Amino acid sequence: MPINYPSTLPDFKMGKQRSQQQTFRTSQPFNGPMYIEKFTDESPVAWNVTIDCRNQIQARQFQAFLRAVANGQPFNKFILTEEGYIEHEVRFIEMPLNPTQKNQFLWSYSGVIYAVALVQPDALIDDELIYTWLQDADIIDNALNNLWG
Repeated sequence: MPINYPSTLPDFKMGKQRSQQQTFRTSQPFNGPMYIEKFTDESPVAWNVTIDCRNQIQARQFQAFLRAVANGQPFNKFILTEEGYIEHEVRFIEMPLNPTQKNQFLWSYSGVIYAVALVQPDALIDDELIYTWLQDADIIDNALNNLWG
C-alpha cells in the first residue's frame, strides 16, 4: 500500500520535460505505405525531480522519508501537469541519495520518479454529472435566448 508524501516536506521541482513511452510502433517498408502497430496499453512516465530542503530539520525529515520508500516502495504525490495538481502513485527509480549543499542552510536532492501511467483528468470526471450539467445548461440557454421578453 503506497504511503502519502508528507506535507511538511518541500514540493518537487519537476524537470522541464517528462519522458513517456510510446504505445505503438511504426514500420517503414522499402515499398508501400508505412503501417502502425499497437503493442501495449501501458505508457509509463518518468520525471526528473529536485527537492530543496531549506534547513537541517527538513533534510533529516526527507532522509527519513527516503528510508521509508527504499527498495521501490510506491508513494502518492500530487504532481503539477497540464491539467493542474493530480495525484499519482509514483516511486523513485533513481533515489536522491547524495545531496548537494548550496549554502549553509540549503541542501538539494536530485532523482527520477516513475509512474505507471500519466493520470488523465478524463478518468477523474463523472460523465453523468457532465450530461446533467449539459441538459441544465440547454434549458437555461433556451430560456435566456429564446423566451426572454
